[in-house]
Amino acid sequence: MKELQPPPTHRETFRVRCRETDRNGLLKLSSWFDFLQEAAANHAAQLGVGLEALSERGLLWVLSRLHLSIRRYPAIGESVTVETWPNGFRRLFAHRQFRLTGEDGGEIAVASSAWLLLSAEKLRPVRLEQLPAALPPNAEKPDYFPLETKLPEPEVPARFQIRVRPTMEDVNGHLNNAEYAGLVQDCATEPGESSPRFREVELHFLSAVRAPELLTVGGIRSGSRFLCCGRNEAGQLSFNAAAELQ
Repeated sequence: MKELQPPPTHRETFRVRCRETDRNGLLKLSSWFDFLQEAAANHAAQLGVGLEALSERGLLWVLSRLHLSIRRYPAIGESVTVETWPNGFRRLFAHRQFRLTGEDGGEIAVASSAWLLLSAEKLRPVRLEQLPAALPPNAEKPDYFPLETKLPEPEVPARFQIRVRPTMEDVNGHLNNAEYAGLVQDCATEPGESSPRFREVELHFLSAVRAPELLTVGGIRSGSRFLCCGRNEAGQLSFNAAAELQ
């Protein structure tokens, strides 16, 4: 019997729940990131490079960069389908793309991501050739954003501080990627106003923070352009983000 090959692309449908939306009933930025990383993790497991397979070899994935472009925001109760595929290595980064569609099949967002493979013991990047399985190249599929250029370190005023709690950490013991996206949305929200809608957001994850560390978040808006960053207690840049608001 011929051995079945894992699918080169993966499709997964999510229904937007109340807790995944803001007070306008629209999908929160953190929930967009949740959907993306959930679909990516499930596809990685199918391909033999998921959490369990890597853990057996003392390895782990970390998200380094993600660029999300949003055309339309889904509301409570709406179904969102995420299609995702890996599409090659660039230096130490493994790239993965995403296309999101609504219930009518129309495209509502696209995204690109870059991931690092780390040694779980030393938390240092290792060569992607150490992966336990080969990834499909998907050369014929779209590659939405290059993610080659580092975001500039912004000079922004501090807006708030947050103490990282254990429930905010992921399975690697670090502040979850989606939590960072939530901080960006919080920072972009003016007191007494509704959360802004994002047209484009690129978020770079630079150094991990853990409970009970204190994270200082700052941001500045100029027209529709918004810059944001977070620093740990030692003053090191933990993340930075550049966004275009609707």
